[in-house]
Order: sequence, then C-alpha cells, then structure tokens
Amino acid sequence: MLPTLLLSLLPQTSASATPGDAWPGWRGPNAGGVAQGSPPLTWSEKENVRWKTPIPGKGLSCPVIWGERVFLTSAVPTGKAFEGTPAGTTRRSPPEVYAPIEEQEFVVLALERKSGAVQWKKSVLTAMPHQTTHPDGSYASPTPVTDGTHLFVSFGSYGVYALTLAGEVVWQKDLGDLLIEEEFGEGSSPVLAGELLVLNWDHEGDSFLLALDKATGAERWRTPRPKGTSWTTPLVVRAGDALEIVVAGVRTIAYDAASGRELWSYGPADKGGGMLMSSPVQSDELVLCSGGGRAGEVRGLVALPAADAGPDAEPLLWSTRTAAPGIPSPIVYEGVLYFLEGNSGILDGLDPTSGERRYGPERLKEVADVYASPVAAGGHLYVAGREGKVEVLATRPKLETVAVNTLEDGFDSSPAIAGDELFLRGRASLYCIAKQP
Repeated sequence: MLPTLLLSLLPQTSASATPGDAWPGWRGPNAGGVAQGSPPLTWSEKENVRWKTPIPGKGLSCPVIWGERVFLTSAVPTGKAFEGTPAGTTRRSPPEVYAPIEEQEFVVLALERKSGAVQWKKSVLTAMPHQTTHPDGSYASPTPVTDGTHLFVSFGSYGVYALTLAGEVVWQKDLGDLLIEEEFGEGSSPVLAGELLVLNWDHEGDSFLLALDKATGAERWRTPRPKGTSWTTPLVVRAGDALEIVVAGVRTIAYDAASGRELWSYGPADKGGGMLMSSPVQSDELVLCSGGGRAGEVRGLVALPAADAGPDAEPLLWSTRTAAPGIPSPIVYEGVLYFLEGNSGILDGLDPTSGERRYGPERLKEVADVYASPVAAGGHLYVAGREGKVEVLATRPKLETVAVNTLEDGFDSSPAIAGDELFLRGRASLYCIAKQP
C-alpha cells in the first residue's frame, strides 16, 4: 500500500510566488517538465518563430525564463589549445570520442523575451579545462536557476556564481575539479530549496551533496556521497512537514534539506548503479527514477516513497527490468509516466503508482535520436530530436502524433515553456516559438 503522506514538489524559487509564465530552472517551476501554457503545435523557419537569436560558443544548458528576460549560459572557445596531459584521465573509449581541449570563456547571457535581443553578456571566467568532454557535450551543460531576484549559475569545475538579474556577480564559489568518468563532461544543475542552493558533486573523486546560503555563498552543509560519476540533478520535495532532497546516482539517496542528513537510500552497494544521466521526477507520493546504468543500458525504473522510512528500511515500491531512460529524463503528465527508451524515439507510458504499462512501447513517427527531456503543456507532449525535428503528441483522448516540426538547427538541450511560448536551444541559435498573428 502506498504511504498516505501528502507529498508535493517544493517550488524551486523562494520568491513569494513563481509567475505562471516563468520557467525558473531545470525542468520548470516544479522540476517536472510540465507548464501551464499552450504553445503552438506547428511551426517552421517561416511560421510561428517569433525570433531566432544566434548564441556564441557551445552549451547544453536549458533556457531559464523570468519576467521579460531569458537567461542561458555558454562556453566560448578562445582558440588557445591545451598543452600537456589532461589531469585524472579516465579514458577507455577510442580517441575519436573525445574533443580537443581548448581554453574557454564562460559566459552568462540575458535576452529580451519579446525580441530575442541580447540585453547583457557577462564573462565570469576564462580558463583552460582540465578534462575534455564528449563531442556531443559542452563545458556549459548545467541549467541556471533563479528566485526572481538573483540568477544562480554553475559551471561545475569552473565555478558557481550568483548574479543579479542585471548581470552583476554577487558572489562566486570554487568547489574544485570534477573528474568525470570517461571524460564525458559535466552536467548536474543547481536547485533551490528555500534559502539554500543545492549542488550534486558526483564524480570519480570525493563526491558530496552541498548546500550553500543563496544570499552569501557560505557553505551550510556538505554530506559525502558514494564515489562515482552521475549527471543527475537533485529533486526537492516536501514530505509532510519536512523538506527532502533526492539524488540519483550510485545509490538513490534522500537527504534532510535542513541538515544534509541521509534519510534513506536505495541501490547496489557497489558502483553498479552509477553513470546515471536522467534525473528523478515526482508523482504524488512517489519519486520515480532510472535504476542505473549508462545511456542505452537496460536497468529499469524504480518507484520510491519520499517518506523517511529510516536508513534500514527498504524503500522500493515497484520496479521494472525493462528499458529505461538514457539521457532524457522521464515526465509525469496527466497521471502517466512517460519515458524514452535509452536515447531513442521509442516512447513508453506506465502507471506511476503501479508500474503497469499504459502505452507503448511505440516508435515516434520521425524523432529517433534524443538527448533533450520531453516537456508538456496544453494537453500535449513535446519531444525534441537531435536532428532538428520536434514531435508534438496529443495526450487526449489517446496518445497520438499531431505534428512533426522541423527547424534548421539540432536540439540537444531540453525545451522550456513559459506561458504560450516554447523556447528551443539549438546548437547555434535560441528560438522562441509563439503563435503569430
């Protein structure tokens, strides 16, 4: 029987209220990829594109929208090449998998929401990376988060920064260098839990979960985590009267937000559950996440309660041993848990309370290679593919494709929805998709 606690996602901002047309951080207002608006169902380079703005450098971070601004990060190569041997090399893949190391300028940008014009561009650091990334990766993969007063940005090994919404740095923090398995690049995004900024620091060195005072950057607590790389973003939930932070990695562990104390954990004691890329999501009393493994591996999905059952209790409610998400995170929408198998265009739907199949597996019509996490709004799922196609599926009365839209760019970053606008970060440009008169 499921626990009867009242569980809800803590809003990822500490402002008095998150505007209904805001997308304040990774996966939106409640970190679930679901928005309140109704973006267009069809578009092209000539239809329903309000603006298209070239973005310098390379980044996989998602757009963040608050008020009249759109924020995002990028890493811009300076042309200076790395000399010597990279530190902490963990390479096992063939040489062609790795990109050459170049010095990077780490920048934060603010665009005008109505026009796409760049309002300001702030360079926070220029540095030579100590590791490379996968060619599909970037040095600017974590998504920023805002509380409506400040913008909090993590470049991982290259610093954590708090900026005003006008682009002035308020504080910065150097947490040291991450040593990433296979040198695939960094990716976990910061989240807000009340007055705390929380960061997951999973890597091949000393791993930990960290909480900083969002006003000053002062460290509030640091809790060790099992050694091993993951790219997952923490999930902040409210279980009864307590705030909890759930992090999936070598083990999926829940922490007390006030103290960092471990509440419960699930997963293998060895490193077999590491290399997670998709992040947990919430559905009523449940936290749902991949059971472990690199993209494409079959490790299944698990459902865990957010209630503090104690460190010796077995928190597992249900699990599957079928295909599981790779890089794209799952989404719960209108009572169905949707996920893509690995990084493919094969879509599955499960009952989040039981794990029973509700849909699929079904191959999407034209989207076949996916890194971006699906988003949902207005009774539709939006699945962005790496080759520039975005498939739109109606969820009622049955799940079916209603449009496949193609743009000139390719999409590895997860989309953002704010009001009736859809924001798509491509490899070269940021698009605002909105109904045109």
